[in-house]
Amino acid sequence: MNKELDAAIARLSDEIRRYPAPIARCDEQLTELLERRARLLAERARAATPACSPDSIWINDGGFNAA
Repeated sequence: MNKELDAAIARLSDEIRRYPAPIARCDEQLTELLERRARLLAERARAATPACSPDSIWINDGGFNAA
């Protein structure tokens, strides 16, 4: 799945890089490309970060030995 995300991010980045200039402030198409890439980057970051269970958070916070 990471390879698919990386490929999609690379395609969007390339499309953004080649976007024709000048770019108007109200350009909705470029904004959509940037938002799609941001969502994919966030998804990749979530996939790379292991989630902690409530028990592991409690244990790492000190458990019974917490101050």
